[in-house]
Amino acid sequence: MQDLLIQRDVVVKKLNECIVFYKNCGRNFGEARREYTAAWRIEVFKLHEIDKVAWSACSELAKGNDEVSKLRLTKDIRKSDYDVTYEKILALKTEIRLIEGDMLAIRQGV
Repeated sequence: MQDLLIQRDVVVKKLNECIVFYKNCGRNFGEARREYTAAWRIEVFKLHEIDKVAWSACSELAKGNDEVSKLRLTKDIRKSDYDVTYEKILALKTEIRLIEGDMLAIRQGV
């Protein structure tokens, strides 16, 4: 039983760390998304107004710009970090429930 308590405390500590990291990932993702969207919009506008490209083609062409594509990659990486951290949180919560289930079984003598 003592081992399960220690194991649960370790998992709870990891969960708390993941929650803080999740918050930071969310902020990083939001910032990366804002930077990408701003650069993409500027490039679309530039393509249409300066280069006289049709609006229908501007969106895809803007994504091919080096700066815009780097920002999109950064945004996608940040989104991946955010999603993976969320999945880790769910896994840790499940692990806590399993440990608590084992503790309950021991208490009930099962």
